[in-house]
Amino acid sequence: MILTIFDELLDRRNNGSKKWNKAYIQHRFQTDREDIYPLFIADTDFRQADAVQEAFNAFVAGGDFGYFDAPAAFYENIQSWYRDKLDTPIEKEWIIPANGTIASIHSAAHLVSQNRPILMFTPVYGVFKDVAAHFGGIVTLPLINNEACYKIDFESLEKLLADGEIKTLLFCNPHNPSGRIWSNGELAALVQLCKRYGVTILSDEIHGELNLSPKKFVSLIALMDEYANIIVCSSPNKTFNLSGLTASYVIIRDGKLRKAFQQELDRFHITINRAGMQFISSAYQYGKDWHTQLLGYLKENMQLLEEQLEGLELHWMRPDAGYLVWLRLDKVSDVDRFVVALAQETGVLIETGSRFVADFENYVRLNIATSSSLLSEALSRFRLFYENYREDD
Repeated sequence: MILTIFDELLDRRNNGSKKWNKAYIQHRFQTDREDIYPLFIADTDFRQADAVQEAFNAFVAGGDFGYFDAPAAFYENIQSWYRDKLDTPIEKEWIIPANGTIASIHSAAHLVSQNRPILMFTPVYGVFKDVAAHFGGIVTLPLINNEACYKIDFESLEKLLADGEIKTLLFCNPHNPSGRIWSNGELAALVQLCKRYGVTILSDEIHGELNLSPKKFVSLIALMDEYANIIVCSSPNKTFNLSGLTASYVIIRDGKLRKAFQQELDRFHITINRAGMQFISSAYQYGKDWHTQLLGYLKENMQLLEEQLEGLELHWMRPDAGYLVWLRLDKVSDVDRFVVALAQETGVLIETGSRFVADFENYVRLNIATSSSLLSEALSRFRLFYENYREDD
């Protein structure tokens, strides 16, 4: 067997990594086991592409970390990535350097929500609830679960929007936690409804670079010519495991909205950090081949997952994009209790569905972005535990 760069895991213990931090795991899972298999937090265990690491090392060796302006290469490399990898042309002036996707979403929500309730489709990434809590409150609309995937309930959505109270939609494209790539038709219908009722769309597209399916990922950038009030927040943080750098970018086509967002950042003196900016640029410039190899490795891990789950009393939604898998545990009603018991008995750490705001039913989320050997052992332990699990034990 020929090992790849993805089989050689980073040593992430004792360096503050949340995914491997003993104190954090003890707090979350009430276990101090040494043999752990972390499949919960949404980052990866892979080493950086050599060319990307070398470019960053050269930047650090230069020793200049003072005040700066984003160089032309930063914008050009984002444009090149969107053109070559996402088949989505963008203009330089649409790009705003920012200090992390979640921080950008907070800033955008503060700008556009008008202190009115913020809508989101549930289940959804838990931090969305925190954003809404700060700026006007939360309104949730359950997605339709047809077993294979989630769909948007457009009839109920229009009823919600028609009363005019909601002015902001927080949207995951692709969907987190299920990995659903929304179709062009769905996105067009969503945009038309939001346009009709004057609702600004804040689209988190951080998983869009990780398409594992034959489907085309459609960024809402492609619909900005149809509707001005769309803000896309993204970064290579999920793909290249850069979340700790708190750097990202925002894409806004409409000049008036873009100026207002930039003023919002300026008001609080919020900027991208220089190291994060350099890593984004380097990842997009030198990481294209590595990215292609990553997608192949994730597909193999997904096949491994399918084989290990075969015959179990559960259902899972095959993600179109990303390395996160949404599992419905048919034998379980209390997923919080199950997740803790699994951790304590096996060392396998997965995410409970209750962290996804609402309508999570008896689902859990599992991260496959690790070595196939670690994943195989974790899934084997999960399978044995689940086969013998009795909720009344």
